[in-house]
Amino acid sequence: MRQKQHANSGFTLVELLVVIAIIGVLVGLLLPAVQSAREAARRMSCSNNMKQLGLAMHNYHDTMSSFPLGSYNLRETWPASGSNWRALILPFLEQGNIHDQLEFSYSSHFMAGGAAGADALKGNEILKYLAVPTYACPSSAIDMFENAPVSNNSEGAMNIMYVGIQGAARPVPGGDPNKGTADLGHGWSSNNGMLFANGKIKMRDVVDGTTNAIMIAEQSGWVDGVNRTSNYYGGWMGSRHPRPVDGPSSWDLWQTGTTCVRFAPNSQIVQTGATDRMYRNNTVINSMHTGGINVVMGDASVQFITDSIDFLLLKQLCCRYDGEVTTFPQ
Repeated sequence: MRQKQHANSGFTLVELLVVIAIIGVLVGLLLPAVQSAREAARRMSCSNNMKQLGLAMHNYHDTMSSFPLGSYNLRETWPASGSNWRALILPFLEQGNIHDQLEFSYSSHFMAGGAAGADALKGNEILKYLAVPTYACPSSAIDMFENAPVSNNSEGAMNIMYVGIQGAARPVPGGDPNKGTADLGHGWSSNNGMLFANGKIKMRDVVDGTTNAIMIAEQSGWVDGVNRTSNYYGGWMGSRHPRPVDGPSSWDLWQTGTTCVRFAPNSQIVQTGATDRMYRNNTVINSMHTGGINVVMGDASVQFITDSIDFLLLKQLCCRYDGEVTTFPQ
């Protein structure tokens, strides 16, 4: 009687290699989609952070009857300091306990790094390595407490990834190309925006309408491979040099927490004369999102500005009173 022979049901080497190749192709197709979905989630989280900042600004205005100072100094001689809007709105970001412990007196240097020597903290030790999640973009590769080669953040203050808009650099849109601008030796400074040095505005001062004025922009990316955000002494510092509070000189020389917009979003241009500094007044607004940056408008809404935005339109959106009719690009 003949025995029934059973066929071999295993994979051949060729079949196994074909299966592996197919899996590899599928993984290769899937990974970009997964990465894109993750970045979309990170960008949404960043947008939510900025929405919280916009609402905090409005709550501050409701309480104090004005928006906060963009940055400010406290002394008539160096080391001048003070802080900026980022510290002033902490109570409206559920950080009232931190705010209540801060020393806002004339003795405070607000994390002035090595520039103020041993007195750099002056009662604000709580800021050392303090992370406020709302101030960090999840897409950014910048270290939250980095003391970069071109910074002086030796006290470990947070590198905050959102910057206030002083306004637009010269030439300014509208009838007067010089309006609200001054060259104080470190690039253009301005007070034609919503957050500038040693001054504060009310809602009524946004003549172009709060929907047409950028209040805060993202600043969480590299410029020429380096962290050149407005955090030279860390994110809580104010105006480095004291100036008389009258005319353009009151806008100060070096400011932390604000920028006068001179370059396109995500520009890789470094301001002339600032190759070893990042506290100049024209730091680039940027991000590590694909194609653009998030911004907070004066009405607390969050918009996404693409890298290809018309630069004149961007300047119009940074200027609160240029009188030009603007339509936000969709």
